[in-house]
Amino acid sequence: MRQYVFALLISSMALLGACKSDPQTGQKAGPKKSLLVKVQPALKKTMVSFIDMTGTIQPNISTNLLAPADGIIESLSARENQWVVKDKVIAVINPNERVSLISNNQLQVELLEKQVAEADDEEKELLLAELKKAQENLDYAKNMYQTIPVVCPMSGLVTQRYTDKGSQVSAKDKIITISDMNSLVIKAEVNEKYFEAIQQGKRLPLVLNAYPNDSVQGIVSLVYPQVEALTRSVKFDIRIGGFDKKLLPGMMASIKVPVFRNENAVVVPEQAVLTSPDNKYFIFVADRDSIVHRRVVETGMVSGNDLEIVSGLLENEKVVVQGQEMLKEGLKVKFTK
Repeated sequence: MRQYVFALLISSMALLGACKSDPQTGQKAGPKKSLLVKVQPALKKTMVSFIDMTGTIQPNISTNLLAPADGIIESLSARENQWVVKDKVIAVINPNERVSLISNNQLQVELLEKQVAEADDEEKELLLAELKKAQENLDYAKNMYQTIPVVCPMSGLVTQRYTDKGSQVSAKDKIITISDMNSLVIKAEVNEKYFEAIQQGKRLPLVLNAYPNDSVQGIVSLVYPQVEALTRSVKFDIRIGGFDKKLLPGMMASIKVPVFRNENAVVVPEQAVLTSPDNKYFIFVADRDSIVHRRVVETGMVSGNDLEIVSGLLENEKVVVQGQEMLKEGLKVKFTK
């Protein structure tokens, strides 16, 4: 009898437990549901690390035409965007000494001409003799002190003009810049620690600021044999290949230089990796029983949406890539496609 009463008591308690309601909602509590997450196996891929830099399009062959002496530009026949030919005279400089000497003699002639016009017969003969001498001096100055022609040193396009006709210039002042437009290259520089990444002949992807929607390839055509002492950088030139749109000196280019390559990187989507309050990276990995485990990892290169996991994860392990924000260590989950 006692055994029967005890069994009845146990059954009643079990029934009451099954019918217990949630005190807040008044609803009967059911079995706890597993969280729904999306998983993806960690894959091995080739990952490449790039550094981004900018370069400027410049002619490899150019020259500045300089004033040969102090003076006034008497003529200048070249303007921007004009083709000039080697050995042709494109400017004439009137030296200051010649201008001053001629000006003084010209002033003397004009003064004497005025005096002759106002003189009486007795003075006129003497003034005419002086006027003749002054005119001879003026002619001598013009013939003795010549203007200086400025000869074009190379054929090319005038890409910049610094002065105009009638302007005063000093010796070695720039008059124009002439560029060989067939020698345009992108000039850039990189820190010496990436020296191996810019070996001559290497192909690099480019984006020209003037043509952002065009895919452009460049080839490292020259690496300068010196490291800049102040910046610790190495200068190099990139030749643009297979691009038929107009290029101008001064245009900017964005350059992607690959500096490190891993053929067997373990990769996960970047959004799968979370950050802890102490700034450590972690992921959730699901085992064969659909139990998730929190795993601290070390990250590496990023390429698009792919993130390299340097340590803490093996190839083909199932990584939670969606819904991981709600997870805790040891929870059982369900997978969604």
